[in-house]
Amino acid sequence: MKNVINSIALSVICSISSTVSFSADFDTGESFADKLRPGGTGPEVVVIPGGRFILGGGTAGQHDLGVVKFDYRVAVGVTEVTVGQYRQFLQATQSGNLDKFEDRDEKLPASGVSWDEAEAYLTWLSRASGHHYRLPSASEWEYAARAGTSTLYSWGDEVGEERANCLGCTKKFTGELAPVGSFSPNAWGLYDMHGNVWEWTRDCIDSNSAPPANGMPQLFGNCESRELRGGSAKSDSWSIRAGARATALRKTRLSDVGFRVVRELDFSEQ
Repeated sequence: MKNVINSIALSVICSISSTVSFSADFDTGESFADKLRPGGTGPEVVVIPGGRFILGGGTAGQHDLGVVKFDYRVAVGVTEVTVGQYRQFLQATQSGNLDKFEDRDEKLPASGVSWDEAEAYLTWLSRASGHHYRLPSASEWEYAARAGTSTLYSWGDEVGEERANCLGCTKKFTGELAPVGSFSPNAWGLYDMHGNVWEWTRDCIDSNSAPPANGMPQLFGNCESRELRGGSAKSDSWSIRAGARATALRKTRLSDVGFRVVRELDFSEQ
């Protein structure tokens, strides 16, 4: 796997410049999936608006970390990256990890993937599509999860029933991962921002500073650990709040940790 990561990283800059195709402007709220050079399409993404919000803030019980303003738009994965999508990457790169995913339901979120392995997938996806894909910053992730709200969850301050996959939230899965899109999306069309699997972000861990106010990731501090967002099927309802966060070592593979893509919009698409 290490050799695969290195070879992809060395060639990605050249391949993106030679394969990028400029398309018409995307409207906010528009969803699409890029065609891939090896065949098929990448993950479906939806364009979310620029704007501002209070990071970690809102209703009682949340910690206000300041206002974050987004002067740009990005497209965010409609769902977590699935087993089927991740398997396509493993097959294309002839990875030795393929056997760990061959018997899994392709509609489940890809879990047990380290931060470094998620980065390798995104580098491959950028090369295969000709567009820049990456992990979200922690601020982008929370902004997308809230979808314009300031409540504990995107639907309100009570977790309710059958709105997300977490312990005590649903009787359908009881601690097991659910196929992506098993619950209703938020107002921006994003599924499973609360529960199912924790999701990797780009941010390093530094308890002595606030995240950047422009939405960019925090890339200093303890970068051997990275921030996780969203909670999982094994989390209680408090841990799946929009403002909840956790950390994990970047090289660890955890059964309830996956990831979601961000696709940057090319200049002609902004």
